Amino acid sequence: MKGNIGTRLLTIGTLGFLCLGCVIVYFGYQTTIYPLDKAMGYLSRAESAQTPNMIANYLRSVKLLLPNGGNPVWSFPSPRTDFGLIQNDLEAMLLRTNSISLVEPNSVAYNTGLEDLHSSIKIIESNLEEATPYICVSLTNILLSGLWIGVIALIFVAMRRARTKLGYETT
Repeated sequence: MKGNIGTRLLTIGTLGFLCLGCVIVYFGYQTTIYPLDKAMGYLSRAESAQTPNMIANYLRSVKLLLPNGGNPVWSFPSPRTDFGLIQNDLEAMLLRTNSISLVEPNSVAYNTGLEDLHSSIKIIESNLEEATPYICVSLTNILLSGLWIGVIALIFVAMRRARTKLGYETT
């Protein structure tokens, strides 16, 4: 009877530990990956926007969602994935939207400016797509995942030893 209670407590503790892991993973996604996905969605909308004001509104939303600096690529960082440079590009694009909004609509300069903005937005979107996997596979995430797997392995070893000690296993 005493061993049965210990096994139940260990099982409940293991399930609680796994639930805690799910909550941590969800929170990690919500704070790191989801803002980038949302920013890429805003960039996609900006890419098809027809007025400088609409583009500027989407770009402001993107600026708020992205980190102000840093480079998630820890193995071989490049300027394409540097968030500080991406923020600078977004700021320059916002200035261009102000300039284009002063030009006569349906003019060659207006249309050329919008095309230039759309192509710049596509480049920023591509840069964010390139950076996203490195945020998932950061050095911190790799170490925490290894620690997490090690703790789970230790729990299963402890459960097996407890079963063997109580005589539940025949092999």
